Amino acid sequence: MPWAADRRVKVTGRAEAATSARVRSKTEGRTLRLATYTNRAELPEAATVLQQQLEKAGFRVKQDVREYTQMEADLLAGKYDALVFSRVTLLDTGDAVDYLASDFTSEGVYNIPGLKDAAVDKAIRAAAAERDTERRQDKIMKAEAEILRTDAVLPLVHEQAVQGIAPDVEGVILDPRERSLVDVDTRVK
Repeated sequence: MPWAADRRVKVTGRAEAATSARVRSKTEGRTLRLATYTNRAELPEAATVLQQQLEKAGFRVKQDVREYTQMEADLLAGKYDALVFSRVTLLDTGDAVDYLASDFTSEGVYNIPGLKDAAVDKAIRAAAAERDTERRQDKIMKAEAEILRTDAVLPLVHEQAVQGIAPDVEGVILDPRERSLVDVDTRVK
């Protein structure tokens, strides 16, 4: 969100990255299960790049790539170690509290990473309780930093659609989900 750009909160308290040798010794005989889905064409490609990076760091990786509806139950049940996925958020509002609560609180209904962290829960509750817009946005950014501290989610790419529209075209739908562009009101002047 544009308002968030100048409000980033420094992430502190993250775990230190292990060396490749330590990764190999701690994961010997174990394979990291990496999942993604085919509903977004770019995700399997991103998962393949991530797999290569993880293998270079010392992990053994097995990918599971299927249609999302075929794997959602497994995702929510925690059957994977990592997931490359696209999360459409904030389509109609600039307020992230509901998204953060559903995806990252201990009781969240879409908590795919299975995150259970008291500091994250507290930060999200504080943001949800705040009614002043400026202070709420500051608390959202603090909650984001608490979530990133846990490494439960690692943002890989921030994709933004750019749509070019000829000057003589009117009534185009600027859909952030990229599902609609033209409808019955779209006209060439």
